[in-house]
Parts: sequence; structure tokens; C-alpha cells
Amino acid sequence: MDVQRLIGEVAKRHNVLLGPSDPILVTLTLNELVLAQYVERLNATLEQAEDRTAAGSAQQIAAARELASKLVTETGGYVAGQVEEAGRAVQAQLLASLDLQVQAAREAAQQAALARRTALYAALVAVGAVCCLVGLLVGAITL
Repeated sequence: MDVQRLIGEVAKRHNVLLGPSDPILVTLTLNELVLAQYVERLNATLEQAEDRTAAGSAQQIAAARELASKLVTETGGYVAGQVEEAGRAVQAQLLASLDLQVQAAREAAQQAALARRTALYAALVAVGAVCCLVGLLVGAITL
């Protein structure tokens, strides 16, 4: 604080001349010293608060990272489970479809075997009938 500047400003504004040892200037000096002490304390308190805030922020960031890591891991497991379940469902559908197709193929094979036997029996009956007719024809001609 510049005492001479203050004395000049008071004289200019108020037409009062103060001396360098005037009690008002002593009070002003004491106020300045007390204020400086409070400013120091306030700065120290602010620094402590900043340190605590930084430590708390670091702790919250670490907790958020851990939570995010768990979330990613659990999400991956969940998605893998869902994909596996969907794969099993598709596999079951494919097996069911394959079973239906195999059953249809078996039925077609049975029908083809039945048709072949029926055709064979019909051919045998036709051959027998032809043989009978030929025998009758031969018997009729020889008589």
C-alpha cells in the first residue's frame, strides 16, 4: 500500500491533510495485515478443497472405469448367451425340418416299394394269364 498516494487522494477528495503516522493510517495498515492473513488462510483452505476434489474425482473415475469394465464383460457374456440360444433354436428347427424330410423320403420309398411289388404281381398275373391263354390256344389247335 502506498501511504503517500493515499494521503494525496484523501487531501484531494476531502480537503483533509493526514500525516504518515495518523491513527487512521495505522488502522488501515492493521486491516491490510489482517486481510492478508485471511487471504492466506482462504488460499490454503481452497488448495485443500481442490486436493480433496481431485482425489474424489480420481476415485470416481476409477469406480466408473471398473463399472464400465464390468458392464462390457457382462454385456459380452449376455450377448454370447443370446447368440448361443439363438443357435440352438436354429439347430432345433433345422433338425425338425430334416426329420420331416427324412420321414417324407421314407414314405416315398415305401410307396415306391409297394408300387414295384404291385407291378411285379401284375406282371406275374399277366404272364400267368398269357400262359393260360397260350395253353388254351395250343389245346384248341391240337384238338
